[in-house]
Amino acid sequence: MSLDQPHRIKELAQILSFLGNEQRLNILRAITSREKFAREISEEVGISRPLVTIYLKQFEKIGLVVGNNRIADDPPYLRRYYRAIPFDLVVNLDVIKNLNGERL
Repeated sequence: MSLDQPHRIKELAQILSFLGNEQRLNILRAITSREKFAREISEEVGISRPLVTIYLKQFEKIGLVVGNNRIADDPPYLRRYYRAIPFDLVVNLDVIKNLNGERL
């Protein structure tokens, strides 16, 4: 799944489904203005750290978030900081009309 101009109905449906989750949108919102590590995000949005980490990996996979490891002075010593990557997603009738579908 990638946000680069989906060409198939299935790709667009997967993107919209992924972004249509309130928890994932809250995570993305939390890292729009500055980068944070998973525990910070977890505390801010009220979601368990393991679930935040899973979602962040999914965000990285589709290219909406980038993560960088850093050494900290206090535990946990190795932290992965995440930041959102700006993107545009346009969905209108022209986009939908030009998608390739499995059946018509």
